[in-house]
Amino acid sequence: MSSFSPLHLINKHAAIAMILASVLGFAFPDEANMLLSHLPQVLFFLMFFTLIGINQPKLVRMLSRYDTWSYAVWHSLGLTALLVSLAYLAGERGEMLLAIAAVMATGSLFGAPAIIRSMGFSPMYAMALTIATTLVMPVVLFVNLYCFQTGDVHLDWALYIERLLIFIVGPMALSALVHRVFSETQLHHVHQQLSKITILLVMAFPFGLVGAYRHLFDSQPLRALSMLGLGVCLVVVPYVLSFYASRQFYRFDIEHSVSAAVSSGARNLLLTYTIAAPFVGVEFMPLAGAMQLPIYALPLLTKWWLAKMHKVAA
Repeated sequence: MSSFSPLHLINKHAAIAMILASVLGFAFPDEANMLLSHLPQVLFFLMFFTLIGINQPKLVRMLSRYDTWSYAVWHSLGLTALLVSLAYLAGERGEMLLAIAAVMATGSLFGAPAIIRSMGFSPMYAMALTIATTLVMPVVLFVNLYCFQTGDVHLDWALYIERLLIFIVGPMALSALVHRVFSETQLHHVHQQLSKITILLVMAFPFGLVGAYRHLFDSQPLRALSMLGLGVCLVVVPYVLSFYASRQFYRFDIEHSVSAAVSSGARNLLLTYTIAAPFVGVEFMPLAGAMQLPIYALPLLTKWWLAKMHKVAA
């Protein structure tokens, strides 16, 4: 493959490509909403493709660490308590509070390991955090939806469990089966080929998730700008707090601290929408759309900050 191929350029500048995808989704909301209906299928295969490329023994060792699971509880339960409390004190009520609670229960973005890799770090710890927060997510999401459901939003146990089995248990079980049937060498070769196009699957999410936010912007621009500010807070506050906690309490190095911070700020909002769409209320999708630009801009700012810090240290 030529070094000047489109796929090579997209992979090399993945952070910019994600930002551009969110901007294009905002510019073409009808097309974004058309893609949204197909994103659950894209999500299934993205999760499956990501999992088959992971070294299972190393991942199991990472998942056996206490700090991985304590982070997962902080990511979902701790940040729910903190951000929902702050939102309540700021005057948010009803379905907006429900949407914030659903966002905070959401596990890390499955693209987080790729983001960490683009920064020059090992993606293994980010993948462990992603898996852990995804496994914790169903319980915390259920508790959040149960506690903050409104008169128009009620939780359907059967539908909720069915979607959990399809979109979380399904790709995990299928990837585990593939790892039992094929050797790690074979899977590594296959994943090398898949990784060249996986970035295109990831780009579908910032494009497809911003349609509802654009329609809100067209009808209520001031409210949309206010929601964008909220979206920035829901990305930046968890990022900063997780980075600080990793450095001060766990005494992690920069690599692990950045992995924790990026995993905390970037959340798999489509997964929450896919398994709980009838229960998260009408505010969830506009809020998810408002979060797309900060989710994908923050890694780019992090790369700039790390480069500046490295230059100062030199």
